[in-house]
Amino acid sequence: MSDIQRKGPYKSRPSNTKRKPSFSKPVIASGSQSRAAAALCVNAVEEGNSLSTALPMYTKDLDDRDRAFVQEIVYGTLRHKRLLSTTASELLDRGINQRFNQVRTLIICALYQIIFTRSPAHAVVAATVGACDLIKCRKFTGVVNAVLRRFLREGAHLVHSSDPCVEHSFPKWLFDELSSTYTEDEVLEIMKNSNVHPPMYLRVENSKISTEDYLKSLEKKEIGASAVEQCPSAVLLDEPEHVSRLPYFEQGYVAVQDISAQMAAPLLDLKDGMRVLDTCAAPGGKSAHILDLAKDIDLISCDIDEKRLEETRRGLSRLNRNPVLKQIDASESLNGIEGEFDRILVDAPCSGTGVIRRHPDIKWLRRQKDIEKLVQTQEKILDNAFAKLKKGGILVYTTCSILKRENIEQVRSFLNRHTDAKLLPFIMNGNEVESYQRLPGELNADGFFYTRFIKE
Repeated sequence: MSDIQRKGPYKSRPSNTKRKPSFSKPVIASGSQSRAAAALCVNAVEEGNSLSTALPMYTKDLDDRDRAFVQEIVYGTLRHKRLLSTTASELLDRGINQRFNQVRTLIICALYQIIFTRSPAHAVVAATVGACDLIKCRKFTGVVNAVLRRFLREGAHLVHSSDPCVEHSFPKWLFDELSSTYTEDEVLEIMKNSNVHPPMYLRVENSKISTEDYLKSLEKKEIGASAVEQCPSAVLLDEPEHVSRLPYFEQGYVAVQDISAQMAAPLLDLKDGMRVLDTCAAPGGKSAHILDLAKDIDLISCDIDEKRLEETRRGLSRLNRNPVLKQIDASESLNGIEGEFDRILVDAPCSGTGVIRRHPDIKWLRRQKDIEKLVQTQEKILDNAFAKLKKGGILVYTTCSILKRENIEQVRSFLNRHTDAKLLPFIMNGNEVESYQRLPGELNADGFFYTRFIKE
């Protein structure tokens, strides 16, 4: 008997039979699904899709924790995309065909995690390599593995650039647009502040609870927060929190809203019983604030987008606010709304260049040619809204833009067209002003523009 002991019966394979090839499924590392989703989201933005579309599409099968993780990777990668892409190019011996652009986005997402997050480098590499199969780029597994291991072996450092557009990951046209208005130091500060994680502000519904009492309720839940001197309704959280942890959120006592946005509605100088129009209301935060500031306000809130108007309705319903909602294109006509108004808010559609830190896809989706179209739309909305304003009434114009064409130049153009319009000064940061441009980061707030007119 042979010295090799066999367990159980042994049957020899007939000599004319072929062994079937084994196609074993690759072992997917933990976290690969999240990395794949992140890469697909970044790639979707590069193809012209917004994150509001891409994130829900590619994270629908993930749990809340993984969805939050994907969002962190995607937002961070888009904030530093040009710098990460430059670094990746230095690591690749040759370019990747555009057909497989997801592989490149997978690599730059991994570089972001290694440099900017606390994720263990070995876990990032393993999960990213595993993600190749999930995005149907299995043949690039070796390339991705080699590139990331080379990055770690060479010290895991970014390839910096003397070009501020690359270093701060801004498109050239936007850098040039900002440079035409602001000093070199201001432009650099704008770009830096646009790439940071934004804080979480709350707006307290002061007709229901005082800011002081709400801060006490946060303290009981061991949620660190502070009041904001410049804005009585605002609360700044020490760290972002899921809304499910916020006291009285479901009861409608508080809303998530940046301090810059909270400073718009008070400029209307509201009085009880006034008739008010919010021309571009979605997602409804300023409409809710209007109704919180005075009693028996007759408010009509409009928006061009039916879907966003429905989201506005749901948000206002949580706050127990029920203005009249109308789907209408304010740039075309407001004749479908009867009568005149004591107060009108035009929070106009704009470039969003003041809120890039909250929506980093704006940098890569917005084009220079969009600005002139936006300016024209803003002009039409202002003209149509002003026609609906009573004599002696106030129209507040705001944007979340930091571009002068949408802001101060828009104001001058409006005044040239309307001889019965006059700027109405207001107090901002303790000073009387006729308009105010807040840059990103001031008061740790979003970039925002404010002005108001009175009809003579």
